[in-house]
Amino acid sequence: MQLYKNKELRSNLVIKEVGGKTMKAMVVFAFCIEYIKDLVLDILKKAIHGLDDNDVHWVVTVPAIWNEQARQFMIEASAKAGIEKENLTLALEPECAALYCRYLAMDKQEHGDNVEIKAFDENARFMVVDLGGGTIDITMSEVISTGQLREIYNATGGPWGGNFVNDQIMKTLKEVIGWEVMRKFQDEDYDDYLEVLRQVEQIKRGVDHDSEFVVSIPKDLLTNINVPDSLQQDVHIGKKSITLSTSLIQKIFSSSVDSMIKHVEKLLHNGEACSVSTILLVGGYSSSKVIQSAFREKFEKKYRIIIPLTPDMIVLKGAVITGHGIETIVGRMAKYHYGLGLSAAAVSGRSISIGDNDNKTFFSLIKKGQKIKVGEVVTQYEVVLKAKSKWANLEMYTTKDDKPRTIIDNDHFTKIGGILVKLPQFKRESILILTISYDETEFKVVATDKNTGRCFVGTCRFLEKESN
Repeated sequence: MQLYKNKELRSNLVIKEVGGKTMKAMVVFAFCIEYIKDLVLDILKKAIHGLDDNDVHWVVTVPAIWNEQARQFMIEASAKAGIEKENLTLALEPECAALYCRYLAMDKQEHGDNVEIKAFDENARFMVVDLGGGTIDITMSEVISTGQLREIYNATGGPWGGNFVNDQIMKTLKEVIGWEVMRKFQDEDYDDYLEVLRQVEQIKRGVDHDSEFVVSIPKDLLTNINVPDSLQQDVHIGKKSITLSTSLIQKIFSSSVDSMIKHVEKLLHNGEACSVSTILLVGGYSSSKVIQSAFREKFEKKYRIIIPLTPDMIVLKGAVITGHGIETIVGRMAKYHYGLGLSAAAVSGRSISIGDNDNKTFFSLIKKGQKIKVGEVVTQYEVVLKAKSKWANLEMYTTKDDKPRTIIDNDHFTKIGGILVKLPQFKRESILILTISYDETEFKVVATDKNTGRCFVGTCRFLEKESN
């Protein structure tokens, strides 16, 4: 969630662990990825004689609503964990889920005496709601004639995941038991504290909209408890447990559930999304009966609601398909307006001229909602550069506004990185043909010197380097 919340993300981001200690996020992420990588390789090498590290291709999944900087962060963390970029695919979690659901048996069709269980037909349009711990990710896809998927609406979502519910339940327990008592319990009996957290997560998934929430608590914590007046009607203290009332649990869930239901409802009335016929709930949070009941009550009259078996494994299984597939996703839609921040731009047709003025104007390269074919050229411009250095850095910005403003400001625009282009050695005005393509989850840039025909690979850098 720190990668999602940080608007100006840097590679030296510092995060806190549960006990309050701090560490660089890059180090934490890299160690986690490395641990899993080494564990898997150890198992594989015992099963497959002669297997080499380079024989394995790795897929790292990320939320679709993360920006380019957060995705770049995961690529760099993977590199620090020993996974080189050529052996890595960065995949969007709801797209992985959509790929798996593409092959999921969910329809019973009868043809005379024959019964067929099949997945989506050609032209079928469906929404995948990936409910994770931190974020809710939503994609809408169409099955095309080749069996591949085409995105019909840009990936969207919000910070309404299951962790919000966990946090609210833990907050209630701390108010009942006492903040200082719980802090001491966390410091001195950390394993038991983690067990309470795990228990809250498991019970949350199974609790229904009309049932109580019973949490087992170490007996030592239940002595001399004075339940606050505000919770007297909703909390019952047992010998080895604390029970939260049905009404309190409904209240705790409501903020998360109401936000996602309203968001999904709004999406289903937009453009091509109107033709969606099926909503698939995946991710660990979708195991919650409260979530399932809310979606069925709101949408089941008009849409098929599908909840696959083991919904928390769907993204993982889809990631494996992604790793083996070639262009499984053929089209996406831009989430934002993408463009360059130009010091002074003289625009003529498909040509822009960059000078030395400090006033940043926004020159749009990709429009919000624009259909993007994976691997194909998105846009092409002639760029007139008067720079005298060996490198030119073209700053890239995004804006969520439906109609982007002309002048760049901090309220409406986010700098997401830069396109670094190597220039010809001779010191004179250069005319570069800037070609931008979109390959899976990142932009690729090629700059061609119009005078000489020489090509320069531009690095689309979305993450600020650690400052010395």
